[in-house]
Formats: sequence, structure tokens, C-alpha cells
Amino acid sequence: MTASKLLIRGMGAGLVALSLSALAAAAHAQAEVKFTKPENFSDIGENSRDRDTAMKQLADHIEALAARQLPGKQLKVEFTDVDLAGEIEPRGGNMDRVRVLRSATIPRLEFNYTLSENGKELKSGKAVLRDLNYQMSANRYFDTEPMRYEKKLLDDWVEKDLVGKDRVAAKP
Repeated sequence: MTASKLLIRGMGAGLVALSLSALAAAAHAQAEVKFTKPENFSDIGENSRDRDTAMKQLADHIEALAARQLPGKQLKVEFTDVDLAGEIEPRGGNMDRVRVLRSATIPRLEFNYTLSENGKELKSGKAVLRDLNYQMSANRYFDTEPMRYEKKLLDDWVEKDLVGKDRVAAKP
């Protein structure tokens, strides 16, 4: 068999394997994230590009959390409001717009959720997450991580409300 035929067969097998793994991943999706009327959210960015970026980061984070923390379960999240930490303000000589963090500009996420397994609903409700002390509390994300405070809110919520763990162990 010639090298070109082997290469073509190898590429074909690779494409089939890639297609099957993509179908399997879609069939076992751990999370579904929706945003209801994001244009009316309190603060999810200054323009449509910022809003789209923020929604993608939130959705990607929830999908990763569900895959890691909720194996075999399905999580549906529908955001009804987002208020990112800080506020956009003009800064500098060019009046560039930057997000400024203050203790009064806390992150807040509001959403409805449903956790299920094999089609059976395990838990559902409305969540309102906020961190009044977001600048002082421990955060495992680096300062350069986009939406680090909102990601921490989601991490803590999944661990406490869906997995049943508290980050701070009770003292005996």
C-alpha cells in the first residue's frame, strides 16, 4: 500500500473518531445555559460585544463546573439578571472606559436552575448570588482572570447547594 493511501485512510479514521466523540459529548451535555433578555441586565458589559463575551465566559464556566462537579447529572441555568463586580467608568486623558472595583459595586447573579439525573428532577429553584465582601474574601482565581468574582460565586453555589459541600469545614 502506498504512503498516500495510508495517509488518506488515517485521516478518514481520524475524522470518524472526531465526529463520534463530538456526538458523544453532545449527547452527554452536562449543562445548558440560557440568558433571558440580557439587554435588560443590570450590568453585563457596556456594549453587545462585551455582553456576548461575558455571557460566553459564564456559560463556559458553568459547563466546566457541571462536567467536573456533577458527573452524570444535567444542569439547566437560565440567567435573569447579571450585575458584574465594579462599574465601567472613564479614566485617563483619553477617557478610556475601564471597570473600577469598589466595595459598593458587588457582583450579583440571578438565575433559575434545574438539576436532574436520567430525566428525574433532583433540585430546582431561583438563585440570587452576591458577595458583599468580594474584594476581601479568598479567591482561587488570579487577578488577571476575567470575571473572577462571578466565577467564585458560581463555584461556591455549586459546591454548597448542588454538591452539598461547604468550603469552610465546621470546627469540631
